[in-house]
Amino acid sequence: ENYAAQNTGPVRRELAVLFVDMADSTSAVINLPPEDALAYVQHFMEVVTDIAIAYCGDVKDYEGDGALLYFESIAEAARAALAIRTALVQIKEQKGIEIKARFSLNIGSVVIGVIGTALRRSVALIGPSINQAARLLKEIPPGGVIATQTAVERLHSEAPDLAERFQLWNERLELKGFQNELVTAFHVP
Repeated sequence: ENYAAQNTGPVRRELAVLFVDMADSTSAVINLPPEDALAYVQHFMEVVTDIAIAYCGDVKDYEGDGALLYFESIAEAARAALAIRTALVQIKEQKGIEIKARFSLNIGSVVIGVIGTALRRSVALIGPSINQAARLLKEIPPGGVIATQTAVERLHSEAPDLAERFQLWNERLELKGFQNELVTAFHVP
């Protein structure tokens, strides 16, 4: 949030974004005392954050039981998604704690700028690629990694071996807010 303090004005950049959302969290935490529910979500966010940073990414926001991560490269974002998914499987195998998540990837031009007032400011990432990735997240079942065609096409140039793991999910997705644009999406089974 250094950017908010500097207030250097909006900047346009191409970024890869990864949304990570804990799936079925309501049923997982509904019977837990609030402290235990918080610890459960915190454990998930520690895994997400540590892996994002390990893959040269960062956390833009935590929202409830989800996070918006951003990266310079779509390959780093895709590798982070797959690493988080693997880590969650390992947690289940080693500790018996089941944490399900879904993931969505996109890449595109975003504007980075400060929103709010002098009393309370935050840095925002604004752009259609972010909104599209957020909408895509709801299209994939728990454990799934979904990506736009744009993200997969870029992966073909950055990391062809990784791009080959993505398979067609749906050629004509209608996403809320994108009614005039059908989205082609791919997933990693």
